[in-house]
Amino acid sequence: MKRYLQPVNIFRFFLVSSILYAAFLFYLSSLSDVSLYMDLVKKQSLLEIISIFEGSGLGIITEILYFVYSNQDKAMHFILYTGFGIVLYLTMHFSRKARLRKNAVLLTLIIGVLYAIIDEIHQSFVPGRSSSTTDIIFDTAGLVFSLIITAGLIIILRSINEWIHRGQAK
Repeated sequence: MKRYLQPVNIFRFFLVSSILYAAFLFYLSSLSDVSLYMDLVKKQSLLEIISIFEGSGLGIITEILYFVYSNQDKAMHFILYTGFGIVLYLTMHFSRKARLRKNAVLLTLIIGVLYAIIDEIHQSFVPGRSSSTTDIIFDTAGLVFSLIITAGLIIILRSINEWIHRGQAK
């Protein structure tokens, strides 16, 4: 195995990624005016996407997009904490410590939710910002969603790896 792909290096990569991601979240919650970042997703673009799905019979997608359109702040919490959950989980997953690997899901949720709570408390001291229990709920939902995505991807990658190795054994 190449040196840079050794498990200890992968663990370090995700540990640093988790720390940087947490710092990024802290930075965002330090901003008094987040409208600049909220404007990254143009509301007109969302309306155009919604109109495409309205006629397709995919009602659930239309409902989700309307929710995102009406609640961009909550959608951003969900998306940002989905990313945070992925890097946290992968940090635990690639640890050399069996306890971290075994409890990766639980630790991801505990660390992620505690960070969300601390982040909301921090945000309450920022001028022009306020804390919200609803934000913590959407952060937690993002963390749970990240675990579903990550678990699914790991299962798929293991299956592909087994399939490849089965083919080589013949």
